[in-house]
Amino acid sequence: MAETLLIEVGKTLAVDAAKALAHSIIGRASEEIRLAWGFRNELEKLRRKFEYVEAFLEDLGRSKQAHQSKLVDAWLNRFKNVAYMADNVMDEYAYEMLRRKLQLKLKMNDGFSKKFRNCFTLSSNNVVFRIRMSLKVREMLSLFDELDVEAKAIGLSQVEVAREVVRATSLINSGWNQAREHASGVDGCNGFVGRKDDERKLIETLCVSFNDVNQLPMAAIVGIGGLGKTTLARRLYDHHEIDTQFGDSKVWICVSKNFNITRLLNEMVEAVTSNKGDLSNKDGILRKLEEKLKGKKFFLVLDDVWNEDQALWDSLRESLQRIGGLPGSVILITTRNKEVPNAARAIYTHELVGLSEDESWDLFKHKVSIIDVSDLEEIGKNIVNKCKGVPLAINVIGCLLKSKQHSRREWEAIETSGLWELPQGRNQILPSLLLSFNHLPSPSLKQCFAFCAIFQKDRVIEKDVLIALWSAQGFLHVPSSETRNLTEECIGEEICSVLLNNLFLQEKEIEQDEVLSYKMHDLMHDLAIYVSRDLLLIKEVEDRQKKGDYRHLVFTSKKDEHELLFESPEAKTLRKLRTISFEGVVHSSNWWVHARYLRTLVLRSTELSEVPPAIELLKHLRFLDLSDNPIRMLPDSICKLYHLETLGLIDCKKLTKLPTVLARLVNLRHILTTTPMYASKGLAELKNMQTLPHLALDDDAQGWTVDELGCLHELRGEICIHGLEHVQDREQANKAAFYRNDKVMKLTLTWAKDREETSQGNSDEDVLDGLQPHPGITSLELKNFYGITFPSWIMNMAVVTPELIGGNARALNSLTMLKLQNCKNCQTLPTLGHLPFLRTLILTELDVETIGSDFYASSNKCNYDPGNCSVKAFQSLRKLVISSFPRLTTWMLPSEEVTIVFPCLERLRVKDCHVLKTVPALHCESLTHLKLHKLSSLESLDIVKVCTGLTSLHMCGMSLLTHLPDELANCRNLQKLEIVDFEKLVSLPSLQSLGSLQSLAINSRALITLPDDLFQGLSSLHNLHIYGCTDLTSFPRSVLELTSLKKLWIFRCELENAIPTELSMFRGLSELVISNYSTVSLRAMLEAVEQLPLLKLLGIDGFEDEQQMEEYFSDMTPFLRLQNLKELTLMGSSEIRSLPEQLGLLTRITSLNIWLFEDLEEISEWICSLSSLESLELRLCPSLKCLPSKEALLRLTKLRRLLVIDCPLLTESYVKDKGPEWHKVEHLNYIEVDGEEIY
Repeated sequence: MAETLLIEVGKTLAVDAAKALAHSIIGRASEEIRLAWGFRNELEKLRRKFEYVEAFLEDLGRSKQAHQSKLVDAWLNRFKNVAYMADNVMDEYAYEMLRRKLQLKLKMNDGFSKKFRNCFTLSSNNVVFRIRMSLKVREMLSLFDELDVEAKAIGLSQVEVAREVVRATSLINSGWNQAREHASGVDGCNGFVGRKDDERKLIETLCVSFNDVNQLPMAAIVGIGGLGKTTLARRLYDHHEIDTQFGDSKVWICVSKNFNITRLLNEMVEAVTSNKGDLSNKDGILRKLEEKLKGKKFFLVLDDVWNEDQALWDSLRESLQRIGGLPGSVILITTRNKEVPNAARAIYTHELVGLSEDESWDLFKHKVSIIDVSDLEEIGKNIVNKCKGVPLAINVIGCLLKSKQHSRREWEAIETSGLWELPQGRNQILPSLLLSFNHLPSPSLKQCFAFCAIFQKDRVIEKDVLIALWSAQGFLHVPSSETRNLTEECIGEEICSVLLNNLFLQEKEIEQDEVLSYKMHDLMHDLAIYVSRDLLLIKEVEDRQKKGDYRHLVFTSKKDEHELLFESPEAKTLRKLRTISFEGVVHSSNWWVHARYLRTLVLRSTELSEVPPAIELLKHLRFLDLSDNPIRMLPDSICKLYHLETLGLIDCKKLTKLPTVLARLVNLRHILTTTPMYASKGLAELKNMQTLPHLALDDDAQGWTVDELGCLHELRGEICIHGLEHVQDREQANKAAFYRNDKVMKLTLTWAKDREETSQGNSDEDVLDGLQPHPGITSLELKNFYGITFPSWIMNMAVVTPELIGGNARALNSLTMLKLQNCKNCQTLPTLGHLPFLRTLILTELDVETIGSDFYASSNKCNYDPGNCSVKAFQSLRKLVISSFPRLTTWMLPSEEVTIVFPCLERLRVKDCHVLKTVPALHCESLTHLKLHKLSSLESLDIVKVCTGLTSLHMCGMSLLTHLPDELANCRNLQKLEIVDFEKLVSLPSLQSLGSLQSLAINSRALITLPDDLFQGLSSLHNLHIYGCTDLTSFPRSVLELTSLKKLWIFRCELENAIPTELSMFRGLSELVISNYSTVSLRAMLEAVEQLPLLKLLGIDGFEDEQQMEEYFSDMTPFLRLQNLKELTLMGSSEIRSLPEQLGLLTRITSLNIWLFEDLEEISEWICSLSSLESLELRLCPSLKCLPSKEALLRLTKLRRLLVIDCPLLTESYVKDKGPEWHKVEHLNYIEVDGEEIY
């Protein structure tokens, strides 16, 4: 029975795939006939014959008897082969038509030279081409005749075909609409039924039980696929208690089977910095993580983990411990494999089981939205029971039944389906998922979903890229009969919507209520691979000897396995391929000869440095991805790919210019880039262009000009232009016609930063005035604008387009992000407070003296809320940055008519405004993060008095302030407080009420005493830094109450009573840096340090001369007793020219930091005895000239990381590849000099 079911399922999938293929090719044939030049009859014959034979598919899909015959399999495979061949013939014809159109256009151009005329070969001769095409069509007709005879011989008969795809109603038919209306992807993903006990236990473990564990504890959620491990983990990740405990130090990584430590650390960098993590050196990555996470608790979720290698887990944990996160940092993993928690040394494993019957039924009702279930309850419960408590299965089947509009007959058909009897052990496909797939309302939908198998598991799938890939395969063909301007993109959007709503795809990133990217559940990905198995070969995942007429080939390994394939006899099968996707280095070039019928080629991250001219052989190519490769130039031969629709050049950092004859790619829709590129004239010819690359203007007479963009009416998404100083005037800028294009949502306009100003300022104003966008724009960035004033559309945030002249201006009310950067001559800010949806506002490097009331709102631009009779300004703003305003003296409150300002503001950063006297007392009830940095003229901290909801407060460089406001004590939620570089601060207020404070840093040279009760009540404090308080004479004894302290740094403070003997009170201490200015107190401190069993980092400050230092290290026994000590920091002064050789006995330490030794000239050979040393940091040692010999450094076999900061003589000697001492360190993995990675 099971075997029969599997065979039947396989046949059904094969027939559906053949139908989808037939429909798209017939639609294609109809379009080619419409556009044919003297070849109409031949193509019409081909189309009619195709339709004739296609009719047998309908009988094949209905006939049960036919399913038992192997002859049917053979016929079906032959049909698909012939169909693909016919498609290639039509594609070749279409290519030739495009080539001829271009030839004619060039001939009509007076500048068309003999050189270009000669580049067209004899194939352009009409007679030769007609003969060749006639022969190919004749061959196709003969093959279709054979299929006709064979079909009748095996008992198939013709059935009228419903033209689902050919007709214009095919893609917005009732079936699709029902699927969209009755299913909700958002609801399915976020509906959280049950699991309350699981959630409670895990929150208690993560936030309470793990809070004082020092060794970076790990918890694991284990269970079979579809149980909701990821959903539960996401629920925990977003839980308010996790937010309270970890703040913004949270990272989520989808791991899957690619457990590469460098990749995981890079993704952590990307998460905490919001910048792409693309470093290849592990030490460099850890350095960046340390900058962001040191001294903080972090929460790391590793989702969908399969790694059982304990050594890899230990290596990851060791790396994460090096970044210096606070104790209480936690790792949470989800996995199907019960062996993974043991390998990872998880100290808590939470095994997830299926939902109970009641929970399953509740989830089903929530999904189906049943109110009155009396007549369907019994059927529904029977169906739910078949899902065996698996939430994914219940959600998916719920989506399917919801689309059936509560039809009893259709519910019963689902209940009694034979697919429930499928043996899951053989294919790992949940019957409910296959049922839902079978009920998708068209073969085209099934075809598009199946193609998603080319993506690796857990890969983020960008919507625009997915639609472009479908288009490249011909899945989205628009019928010639369509009269409603339906585009392939519209069809792709519809398909995405249906797949999302039925949970075949899940939302990943949403912006402005629009889904930008998707992900696939693992089991859905398994389903996609299963249903595409006859057409898709995934090397490394599947048996390399797999035979078949596969059309798509994906390499998931970075091994050179593809070399063997291309060099083997099997290379001839490449002629059938329509997709090749590589991962890893590609050496072979001869494969281009074989794979001529490709529609999609992905060469991403293959270390490709040169695109061979032979790329022109791939005439059928629609989608070409060359991203993340060190390519320096593209050959002009790439512009002979006249069918090309998408060109991916993301992260091609060495590529600066697009091909000179790019205009020939008349079908090009998307050029995907992340860096600006120069282009030649002719962009205006690319009428189908939708996604514009980041473009750079220059003064080349043959370069593109901004007015060409006015001809590109299909542009959408983002426009990013650099080099706007090369735009002639307002008139040329206005011809770009941005105001007409309501599909462009983001606009970034950049002028060169380091240019002569002369009279350029006026030109900047004119150019910007001519670049008005349409009023629906959501993001606007202006960089390096040197005009004195902004044009009126910026000042008022409202545009007046040519169509509106004489009418009312239209406000930019859709704007959510605005950034004005280095507009250094602008003296007035625009009015911005009235923008209703503005969420992010970044203002840097402006010449503004006063932020006045007009900044918030003018009299006729107020957001009035009739509900509470209030007028709001910046009603949606979440983040505000004001930085580098050199002349800003005054920041005013809004006028009295504005009653509410910044009601949603969460983050405020004011930086490098050296003459600003006050930051106003803005009542920002939602403000949690406040950073006031280098405001040397600030006279008061009024804003701190009124913003009591702060969780993080950073204050730095307040030269005038002598006191902090007493109201600081009202910030009871404060977790992090930094008081840094206060030259005149003489006292601190009481902090007793700050019971949530976890991190405190104090740096003020004027502080003489600290209140005795300063640390009372700070039971949560883990991290205490007090440094540079050179006049501090005593230290409060209340520090002894900080029993939860993990990190204590007290240095550059000339204290005699720096609590040496009581250090044993802090038994949980992992880091200690302390100053003492007598040998006796240093020795006493060291004896106390022996009582700290968890100490990993020890820093010693206060060495006055070499004699004192020699005495201090004369007996190394106390150091050698510190079994866990891994990092040693030494801080000195002048008069120390060498370090004691006894330090070479510390063979356990992995990091050595040498700071502030003004007269230190060299690092002696003793350092080479530190056999465990991995990292060496040299900071502020101006006399240091050299390191030990290369031979000595080579003995440090574990040394990987060298950091040199403010050591000018050393820096000069070790210039990469040039310095006289460079050869000593060139073998190291990572070298950083003055904050810049050089190796």
